[in-house]
Amino acid sequence: MSSLIDQHCATIQEKGATMTADQMKPLLDAFISELQKKNATITMIKSTELIVATLVNLSNNSQQVSETGLVAHPLLSFLRDDVLLKLLYQRHDNNLANDLLVNLSMFYANICRHNNKKNDFVLNQLLMNEPLIKELTSCLNEISEHGKHLHNTDFLKVLRYLLFALCRLEKRRETTDQLVMTAPLFSASIQCLCSTYTIETLTELEQNFSQKLTDRQMLLLSDCSAFVRRFSGERNQKQIMEVPQALLNSFTTWAIHCDPNSIGQCSEEMVELLRHLDAILVRPIESETIEILNQEFYDRYCQLVSHWSSFLSPLFQHSSNKSNFTSITRFIVRDLYNFTLYPSILDFMRTIACLIPMLLKLGDVQQDETQLNAYRCLGKVMTEEDIRKMTNPGQIAVIYVKFIIDAIDNPKKKTRFCSLLESLKNWVQHDQVKVDLINQKILPLLVRTIMETKFDLMDVQKSALEILLALCFNKNAVLYLKENESFIKHIRKLSTDTNSSLQRAAEGLLWKLEKETEAVTKSSTKRSYQYDIMISYSHSDKQLCHSIHERLSRDGFRVWIDRDQMHGSTMMAMAEAIENSDIILICMSDAYKQSVYCQSEAHYAFEKQRYLIPLVVKLRYKPDGWLGIIVSGKLYVDFAKSEFNLGYERLKTEIQQYRQKNATSSMEKTKEIQHHNELSSVVKMDREMLPMTENILCINLPHCILQWTNEHVKSFFISIGLKNTLFIICMKLDGYRLLQLYEMCMINRESMFQTLKSELGEQHQKSLPIADYLTFLHEIKKYVPLHTVKARPTATTIQSDTVSSVACNVM
Repeated sequence: MSSLIDQHCATIQEKGATMTADQMKPLLDAFISELQKKNATITMIKSTELIVATLVNLSNNSQQVSETGLVAHPLLSFLRDDVLLKLLYQRHDNNLANDLLVNLSMFYANICRHNNKKNDFVLNQLLMNEPLIKELTSCLNEISEHGKHLHNTDFLKVLRYLLFALCRLEKRRETTDQLVMTAPLFSASIQCLCSTYTIETLTELEQNFSQKLTDRQMLLLSDCSAFVRRFSGERNQKQIMEVPQALLNSFTTWAIHCDPNSIGQCSEEMVELLRHLDAILVRPIESETIEILNQEFYDRYCQLVSHWSSFLSPLFQHSSNKSNFTSITRFIVRDLYNFTLYPSILDFMRTIACLIPMLLKLGDVQQDETQLNAYRCLGKVMTEEDIRKMTNPGQIAVIYVKFIIDAIDNPKKKTRFCSLLESLKNWVQHDQVKVDLINQKILPLLVRTIMETKFDLMDVQKSALEILLALCFNKNAVLYLKENESFIKHIRKLSTDTNSSLQRAAEGLLWKLEKETEAVTKSSTKRSYQYDIMISYSHSDKQLCHSIHERLSRDGFRVWIDRDQMHGSTMMAMAEAIENSDIILICMSDAYKQSVYCQSEAHYAFEKQRYLIPLVVKLRYKPDGWLGIIVSGKLYVDFAKSEFNLGYERLKTEIQQYRQKNATSSMEKTKEIQHHNELSSVVKMDREMLPMTENILCINLPHCILQWTNEHVKSFFISIGLKNTLFIICMKLDGYRLLQLYEMCMINRESMFQTLKSELGEQHQKSLPIADYLTFLHEIKKYVPLHTVKARPTATTIQSDTVSSVACNVM
């Protein structure tokens, strides 16, 4: 063996961790010079073994060797071509130098652990190598077709290291040529996963999570899954769906029979296996709206959801083992979030009693990814009622604002920032969360996101616009944004953007800020309409809603639907459609309530006092929150529960009854006009008797509403900005009577809203916006005594423990 190689290896072993790249290069130059002299001799093999062992040891303990200058050194290419590839060609030889092959593969895996923007190009040049990928593909094909190499532990390690290295590079692939190069390896990985050898390996796993896994198990179940997950080229949907079709049954059977107590001792290797394999079984296609292919998938997914959910409670008993607790909870919560992307599985998840309490508990775990995914899940499964039952509902807003502040200026967290905004869209459908987010100062952060050019237009700014649009159903948000002239100017510019999705979001926000109030208050004396019916629906429910449209059109109804008539300004077209339609069908589902555009449509139709017919288009859906208020007191037509023809006949009956009633009321209208004229002078006098609110001072309010005088009540409504609505009909009340009104609202929120709205309209010719009603209910809670409200248990009831004042109770 060369004494020079010995000397240099000794130097690296002793000083390598502190040597610079410039100091290391002469040693590597000498290595390649010496190896080329020996050329395929036994001495050369031993020298190579020493060099590789030295480099592996260095790469195990230092990132030094991953520096760009060293990765690009000719020695690494020489070892790839003259050693690694030649040994792979000889893989069927019984005299294969296994140790050298394993160590060299480990070395390449180690340097890829530290890939970054600086060294990524040279790492791709080194390992995105066509002959190497071709040989690795052949090895996987030999396994899937003939089961070769499965009993050669050393060679399985080689394949694992090389697959790991290529997985690390998949995220930063440089060229289209590389994409084409790794496509066969992607296909080979899928064939391995679908092979009888993998199914056999899966069924032979022990029924516990603490077992030590073999290289065969890790290669077939974890490493191949990881490469399929991370492959960044074109993914054939039919091909990738073969994996869950082949493995889902066996995996689910194994998982649900594992000892639950072993989850607390889950090994790191097992967590990796679960993370990669489960991901391609549960979410093989990266999409926010994916359909379950068959009933078998649905049944198995429900079993897995129940199983992973049941593990959350036992896991907290093992939380003292922080590393293990963190890794397994991170996997389970991520997996549960993946399940929420299936609407039918999401419905099932809402029936699991322990799920929400456990997710709320995980929301307190001090691990960012787990905490974020817990709240992403909660945003999907929680209802208005669930939020009201929370001990501290304001925590939702606190967590999200904290995460946004942490990510907004961090280039490394661009993906997380985008994910935060996307999941926040699920939360802002809830009125309580809207108020809490505004109180946590989220508005300036969202304005920054929209105004600054560093943020992606579609992935970030569109989401921020839609969140702001939802928040603008709160008056405080509207006032804040209107004061920012540069922001309004920027929104006007975005409303003319060539991208239709971005344009729609910006135009919707502009409508809410500048045009809606004028359009709502604009009186209309129209007695005939261009359309009989407008269908307001979420595109997630388009199949059923389009069928309803087609039947109505066949039966002679003039129907407006955005499938084929939307043109020009989206929000203006929506407003025009509502104004020109006699009846509005509200197609209710989770997706409808979550959509800020659907809320805008329903809200405008409600404010314009159009005749609304609520249709249930999602099985077992019960409207709550803003949608529950809008459709309260109305008869639902349930298309989801009944056969289509039966539901359609009920809809036609509802339309006919409305038309008959409308015709009768038109005949009586003439008589009413005379009576109205007689009352107008009385109303005018009543208006003149209203106090000048400008002369009413805002005074400090006692903590307990029972101590309020009439002056306190007036000051309360003025201070919360309701002087033009609820103040008018409550100005003669004292605290005791105002508390009685509040209790009536708690017993039936929707019915009381209609009552107050009707009184304000008939006696004072003013409308009562939903936002004002919700503001009143929210602001008064802090002054209400403990256990005052005895609300009936409905989906829209606020529980007494969420509407109480401790100070008031003490007094």
